[in-house]
Formats: sequence, C-alpha cells, structure tokens
Amino acid sequence: MLLFMVSAGLTLIFGMMGVVNFAHASFYMLGAYLSFSISRVTSFWWALLIAPFLVAIIGIFIERYMLRRVHSLGHSQQLLLTFGVAFVFDELVKVFYGNFPVAYRAPPELTGAAFEIFGTNFPIYRVFVAATAISALISSIHADTC
Repeated sequence: MLLFMVSAGLTLIFGMMGVVNFAHASFYMLGAYLSFSISRVTSFWWALLIAPFLVAIIGIFIERYMLRRVHSLGHSQQLLLTFGVAFVFDELVKVFYGNFPVAYRAPPELTGAAFEIFGTNFPIYRVFVAATAISALISSIHADTC
C-alpha cells in the first residue's frame, strides 16, 4: 500500500504538472521521519497533522526556487535535479537518524486486532494505512477528472 501511494503520487505529479519528480518517495520518507520526530515530542496525532505541512513547505520551496528554473529545459534536467534532491534527503536522514531503522511502534489507539480472517488477526494500524491509501487513490482519481 505504501509503494502504491508513492507510485500514484509520482504518476499524479507527472500527469498534472509534467514534472519528472524522482524525489517524490524521498518527500514521503522525509515526512515519515519528521512525523517520527514530532511524535516523540508531542503525540502521534499532532505529528500526523504537523509533518505534512512541514514537508509541503519544503516541497513548495524546492518547486518555486529549483524546479521552476529547470522546467523549461526539459525532462532530463528535472530528472537530474530531483534525483539530486533525493540523494540530499537520503544523506540528511542518515546524518540525523543513522543508517539503521528507528524504533517505532504504532500508537496505543491503533494497536490491537481490527478483525480476524481464518484465524489471522488484522491489526487496526494496517486498516488505518489502507484507509489512507484508499483516500489518496480517491483524491488522485478526483484530481484527474476535474
């Protein structure tokens, strides 16, 4: 589901804006790490609200001051720029969080089983992630039809 969200975003950005943004997954990663950091200070729900706004501000800055300058030069320059942005984000995450996964747990409100299928419990957190992916799909379909 997470891979779908990243690929749907890449398709949506290229389809609507004509920009080859290879850093799209890196923005998603940056949002996840920012959300992790914010949730350690506040709560999961505040992090869920604040982190997307911070990533949006970074994205607006990159689009306005970097991508607009290379948009007229063609797709290869956009690809090189966004690939470089992806490398910068990757290295910044390694500097601040290390080269290993962070110890993250689902919030207490989302722990437990949502339902059971053939003796296997399906966690509430997975239902939450699936609902997020479905809402992203619906919003991308709605944006394509408008």
